[in-house]
Amino acid sequence: MKLDDSIIDQFNLEPEDDREPVNVMKVPELLDFLKESASRIVSKSKQYFSTTDADIQADCLDIVAIRLNDFAQAFIDIIIFIRKAEGSYNGKSSSLRYCVTSYDTLVSNQKEEEKQFLGELLLRNEITHDYFNREIHLRKLIALMQNYSDGALDVYEQLTKICQNKDLLDKYVDKNAKV
Repeated sequence: MKLDDSIIDQFNLEPEDDREPVNVMKVPELLDFLKESASRIVSKSKQYFSTTDADIQADCLDIVAIRLNDFAQAFIDIIIFIRKAEGSYNGKSSSLRYCVTSYDTLVSNQKEEEKQFLGELLLRNEITHDYFNREIHLRKLIALMQNYSDGALDVYEQLTKICQNKDLLDKYVDKNAKV
């Protein structure tokens, strides 16, 4: 028995076209993502301290931890992009620690909250990878939220100024680009 082709077509049996993820983003889009992450870190930090509801506080901690990771990833990508654009990237390191040090060389007039936030941004590695000491890391996260969260917005503003001053806003960040 032969089936009519129109019946077979209704089942949509063709395999879907599998595509690779795109690792390219325009600089303003990356900066917007950085700003969004920074804003969420700040707003959820404020919300954490304005409530006594344990569930809301737990949600705020979770959101800040996730956004801290998002911020760190975008921060790494934009710092490496800036270093590549100015020809000062060695192509060997892409660690958060390297990028924080690079930021220190790019921005000499840092606010105290900004410096402290970047120092504590390394906490993101511990939160992400060291669940054995989760309680210690959560206390450090709460301290960051209480004292330095506004520094995230300062970092965003500084990176935006750098990109403007170096005429990088019309460029694309390509995570896979070679040095």
